[in-house]
Amino acid sequence: MSSRRPLRSSPAPQVFPPPLIALIAILALILGSMLAASHRRAHAAPFRVLVYSESTNASHGPVPAGIRAVRELGAENGFDVEATSSSAVFNDTDLARFQAVVFNNTEATPGEGRLLEADERAALRSYIRAGGGWVGLHAAAGDGSDWDWYAGLTGAVLDRSTPVRTGRIDVLDHAHPSTSGLPDLWERTEEWYDWRADPASDVHTLARIKVRDGLTGLDEGRDHPWSWCQNYDGGRSWFTAGGHVARSFREEGFLDHLLGGIEWAAGAKPGDCSATRTGSFRRTALATDGLADPVDLAVAPDLRVFFAERAGKVKVVDQRSMRVSTAIDFAYAPETVDRSGGLVGLTLDPAFARNGRLYVLRSEKAGNRLLLSRFTVSGNTAEPASEKRLLTVPVGTGKKGSTEGSSPVSASLAFDAKGVLHTATPAAADLSVADDPNDLRGKILRIVPQDDGTYTVPEGNLHAPGTAGTRPEIYATGLRHPYRIAADPRSGALLVADQGPEGTVGYLRITEAGVVGRRYCADGATTRRTGPALDCAAPVGGPPRATRAVTTAPVTDAPLSGSVYDHDPAVSERTAFPAYFDGKWLSYDPVGRRFTTLSFTRADQTFTDPRFDPVDAGALQSVDGAFEDMEWHRPTAARFGPDGSLYVVDHGLDGGTGPAGGNEGAGVHRIDYAGDGGLPEATITADRDNGSAPLTVAFDSAGSGLHGKPPVTYAWDFDGDGTTDSTAANPSHTYRGEGRFTARLTVTGPGGTTALAGQEITVGNSRPELTLRQQHGGGLFTFGDTLAFTVAVTDRDGGEPEPVDCSRVVVRSRLGTGTPLRPVARPPGCRGEIVTAAGDRHGRDPDLPYTLTARYTDRGAPALTGSASLTLRTAFREAEHFAATGGAHGGAVAAGRTNASGGRTLTEIEDGDWIAFDPVHLGNVDSVMVGAIACGIGGTIDFRAGSPTGRLLGSVSVAGTGSRGAIVSPTTALEDPGAGVRLYVVFTNAGWSSERSDLFTVDWLHFRGPGNGRKPSAARP
Repeated sequence: MSSRRPLRSSPAPQVFPPPLIALIAILALILGSMLAASHRRAHAAPFRVLVYSESTNASHGPVPAGIRAVRELGAENGFDVEATSSSAVFNDTDLARFQAVVFNNTEATPGEGRLLEADERAALRSYIRAGGGWVGLHAAAGDGSDWDWYAGLTGAVLDRSTPVRTGRIDVLDHAHPSTSGLPDLWERTEEWYDWRADPASDVHTLARIKVRDGLTGLDEGRDHPWSWCQNYDGGRSWFTAGGHVARSFREEGFLDHLLGGIEWAAGAKPGDCSATRTGSFRRTALATDGLADPVDLAVAPDLRVFFAERAGKVKVVDQRSMRVSTAIDFAYAPETVDRSGGLVGLTLDPAFARNGRLYVLRSEKAGNRLLLSRFTVSGNTAEPASEKRLLTVPVGTGKKGSTEGSSPVSASLAFDAKGVLHTATPAAADLSVADDPNDLRGKILRIVPQDDGTYTVPEGNLHAPGTAGTRPEIYATGLRHPYRIAADPRSGALLVADQGPEGTVGYLRITEAGVVGRRYCADGATTRRTGPALDCAAPVGGPPRATRAVTTAPVTDAPLSGSVYDHDPAVSERTAFPAYFDGKWLSYDPVGRRFTTLSFTRADQTFTDPRFDPVDAGALQSVDGAFEDMEWHRPTAARFGPDGSLYVVDHGLDGGTGPAGGNEGAGVHRIDYAGDGGLPEATITADRDNGSAPLTVAFDSAGSGLHGKPPVTYAWDFDGDGTTDSTAANPSHTYRGEGRFTARLTVTGPGGTTALAGQEITVGNSRPELTLRQQHGGGLFTFGDTLAFTVAVTDRDGGEPEPVDCSRVVVRSRLGTGTPLRPVARPPGCRGEIVTAAGDRHGRDPDLPYTLTARYTDRGAPALTGSASLTLRTAFREAEHFAATGGAHGGAVAAGRTNASGGRTLTEIEDGDWIAFDPVHLGNVDSVMVGAIACGIGGTIDFRAGSPTGRLLGSVSVAGTGSRGAIVSPTTALEDPGAGVRLYVVFTNAGWSSERSDLFTVDWLHFRGPGNGRKPSAARP
C-alpha cells in the first residue's frame, strides 16, 4: 500500500571534486564492511526499529542528527534500524516488521496537510493495538491537534514553546531504563514546551522541567512534564521533549536517554510506566468498625497490622482472616485523652519476629508525664505484666506556677536500620523548653533499648554522657511539634515534619546531632511570622546548627512524616510499590487530606550556567502528589510494610460520631500497587452487624470485582474457620451461636489476583441506640446561650429493653472543625447543659459549627457501644458557607471581598440561582435578616423548604441601585416547617437577561428568635 500523496522529492545529488573520489571509495568499502557485519547480525538482532522523519515544514535541523544517532545506537547495541521520510511505510505489512517506530521530530505545518492519511492512521493504530512500540522526539507532540487518538498516544499536544535557552530537568524516575543513568538535576540547552493540558494524570512522568530556573515563557503555575511513558491502547508509548538542538544527539546523557526509551518501547527492556498515573493504586479497608481516635500503626513481618487508638487500645488486624482483636487496653477516660493525649504512638522492634517487642508512647493516667514503655506480644496479646518502662517525659507547659497541660499529639517513635530508637516529643506552650538541654520536650531522643528493659545512649548524640545540665538522650533540639518521624533505611537520615509557630511547617532531614529548628527560621523560603527573624545559620547560644531544614513554608494545614520507601527487588508481591518510589519520602496532610512524595538529590552537583548554584546531596529536589484520586478524611499515620504496600490510618471525621461509637469514616487501610493490569476489589455490606441469636445476616458484595473487566469469583467465610461457606455474590447466613465473628470475602480475578474484605458480626448482644433530644441537628444558637440537652438510650436485647446506667453516658462537644472533642463540664449522665462562650467584642458571633456527641457502652458480652451526634449552627451564617448552589445559570460564586464579613461574599447571582444550607432546624426562629449589597438590578430572595420550588417560608426584596453602595439588611418573618430541612435561598428577577447586570451580592444571613434548645422566655432582645 502506498500513500495517496507523492513522496517528498530527494535533494539533488552532490558532486565531489576528483581528489575526494578515491577517499570516498575507501570509506565506502569500510562502511560496506560495517553494514555487512551489521547485516550478518540481523537475524540475531533482538528487535528492529523504524525511524520516521517526515515533515510538511522545512526540515528540522536535528532530523538528520536524530537518524544518525538511532542508527549508531542500533549498531552499538545490536538492533536493526531503517529510516524513511515517507508515510508509505504505514501499512499493516510493513509495520509488522518493526518492534518500535520512532517519530523523529515529525511535524505538520498548519494548512499544509497532515502527515498520515486515514488508512495510514488506521495502520498505526492497529500496530499499537497489536503491541507495538512508539517513540516520540520533541516536535512529534505537535501533530495531534486534529487526531485525538494520536494525542493520547503522544500524551500531550504542544501549546507553545520558548526560544532555545539553558535550563534544568528534574529527573524523577531512576528505575526506568531511559532515565536510570541521568543525574537528579539535568542541565540542558533546549527549546522548552508548554502543553495544552497537563498530561501528568494520564502518563507516567519520568522527568519534568524545573520551571523556577528562569525559563520565561512557561506558565509558572503548572507542572511541565518533559519525558514520560505509558502503556497505551495495547502498546507502549515513550516521549521526550528533548532533541530540538542537533548537538543533543552527540551528548552521552541524551543518547542514553534515547536508547532506554527505544529499548523499553520495543519491549527489549522492562520498565514500569504506571507508578504516577491516576488509578494505579487500590485501597483496601482492613478495619473500619467502631475505631475510637486511631492515630498510629506498625506492620509486623507476618503482615499483622498493629494500630493504636488514642482512647487506649492497641489493636491487631490479622490480614489472613481479617479479624481485629485487642492486644492491650490502657482504658483512658475521655478527660485523660483530652488533657494529655492518651495513647499517641507505637512501633515494633526490628527483631519483632523473634522477640515480639512492642513499644508504645502514652500518657500517664494521673499526672503530666508521657511514658515510653515496652511490652512483649504473645500471639495477639500484649501482657501488661511484661511492661518495661524506658523513659518518662513531662508534658506540662514548663511555666512556673502553671497547671495548663500540653497535649502530646505530636509524639512519635521510629527505629533506624541499626536498631536505634528515636522518640519525638512535643514542646509546650512555652517554647523555651525546646532549647533547654536538660529538658526532654521539643526534642528528638535517641537511645538503644537493651534486653533487660534499660537502654544505652549511642555515640553521636548532642551531649556526651555526664555533661552537667544536659540529658545525653537528646539528639536534636529546637522542635515544637515533630509529627510522625521516620528514619531513611539507607542513608540513616531522620525525617521530620515539624509544625512551628505562626503557621509554618518545616520538612527536616536530620543527618547529625544539632539544633534543627529555631523560632521563625525561614531557610530561604517565605514564611509568615511576627517579630524579628533569627539567623538560622547561627542560632543564639547552644551547639551549632548542624542539621538541615530541607524546606519550610507557610501553611494552613499540618503535614506529617510517613516512611521512606526502600524498594526490595526480592519482594515477590505483585502489589508492592514499584521501584520509582525507591528513596522517596512520603508525607501526608490530615487537614488538606492529601499525600505527597518528596525526592532528594543523591549526590553533590555543580552546573555550567552561573545562574544555578551548586546543590548538595540530600537537598530537596521535588514534591509530587500521590494517590490523588483517593479521598481521605484525616490521615494520621502511613507506614510501608514488608510486603511493599503502604498502610494508612485515617482518623475519620469526629470522635464518637460513628454508629458504633467510633469516629465516622475512620479506618485502617492498605494501599496496593495495581498498575495498568488492575486488581480486583472486595467490599462487604451487611443489613445488620449485631443482635440476639439466632441472627440472620444478608451480605452484599456490591462494589467488588474488576470494573469493566473479566468476571471474578467470590468465596465467603462467615465464621472465620478458614473454610468457604458460600460462592454466591450476595449470600445470607444465620449465626446460631453467640460471640463475635468476622465474615470474610475473598474476590479472585484473572491470573489468581485476590482482594479481601471483612465485616465484624456480634451475636448475643444488640448495639444501644441513642438519641440527643431537645437539641436538633441543624439547630441555631447564639454565643452566650445555655443549651439544655437530653440523651435517650435504648438498650434492647431479647426483645425487652435493658436498664440504662446513665453514669456510662459520655457527652463531648467541639466548636469549629479540626479541633478535638472535649468532655462537657458535668458528671456523666443523661441530662445536662452546655454554656456557650460569649460573642466577640464586635457583637457578631463567628459562623462556626458546634458538634455534640453522646456515647454509651453497655454491659453485654461482648460489650457494644452506640452513639449519636448533632451539629448546631450559629444564628449568624456567612452566605458563602452554603452546602450547595445551583440554578439555571450555574449558581452563585463565593468571591473574596476585603470589606465583606469573613472576607468573602456571594457574587454572580442571576435569576433562578439558589444556595442551600443542610440541615437547618427553625424551631424558635422568628425571622431572618439578609445582608446584601444592592449593586445590580435587584430582585427577590425566597426561603423555601426542601427544594428550590418547595414550601415558601419567607421572602424579602432587594431594590436594585446599579452601583456599589452600603449593605442593606431587609428582614422577613419565617415559618417553621416543623422539622429539620434543607433550606433553599432562591434568588429571582424575571426581568434579568444576560445583557443585564447581576441581581445583587449577598454577604450574610442572621436568623432571629429565641433559638434552638432554649425556652422563649430565655430569648435575648
